[in-house]
Amino acid sequence: MIYRDNLFLNTRFQEAVQAAHDQDWQTFEKYSFYDAKMMEDLLYKCEHLMPLDIKCRYALQHYYSHGDHSPIIRKYVRRAKIIRPDNWRNALPESVRNLDTFTVYRGGIGSIERAPLSISWSLSYDVAEWFAHRSELFYRCPCHVYQGTIHADKVIAYLPERSEFEIIQHRNVKDVQEITPLRGYSPPFNAFKSSKKWVHDEGESNRYFNEWYQSQNC
Repeated sequence: MIYRDNLFLNTRFQEAVQAAHDQDWQTFEKYSFYDAKMMEDLLYKCEHLMPLDIKCRYALQHYYSHGDHSPIIRKYVRRAKIIRPDNWRNALPESVRNLDTFTVYRGGIGSIERAPLSISWSLSYDVAEWFAHRSELFYRCPCHVYQGTIHADKVIAYLPERSEFEIIQHRNVKDVQEITPLRGYSPPFNAFKSSKKWVHDEGESNRYFNEWYQSQNC
């Protein structure tokens, strides 16, 4: 059977499977990094061959690129704290880098009872509200923004990609409450998201965040 009825993808997939059998993770990475669907399929096929840290690393690298829809990718993202580097805080915006407890936000259409089970939260209220409105548009359901807290020691990973200030967690966000009415976007966020640097410039992202955070805590 040709993988996904595509000879090009089939070649990559089979090379990655062979690399997993050979425990050659450099070659595995070379051929497996196409999309989250391929990584999902490789995890299912090669799960028994892959060390836990390897599974966690590749799951986390594909999670933010539609991998959040995959049960097996989510499975290993939840266990990825074992690969969190000692200097993980260095990627955080400066204004929150040394906090022991973070305030986090999540936007969507889910209930407050389900919110603590969600893997992805944001350090930015604005980002959470943006996701809430996007979900409302897609699913034609009322949206919500939730706020909670998480101790830094419980953070699985921080993902600065895409300017979402994303905190990855598993059942460790506490004191969840709904923010109602919604606050609306902050002036720094409106300026940031209208610029061409949104998503593409980590320095500009952190500048927005620090400005927003300081305005909330002055």
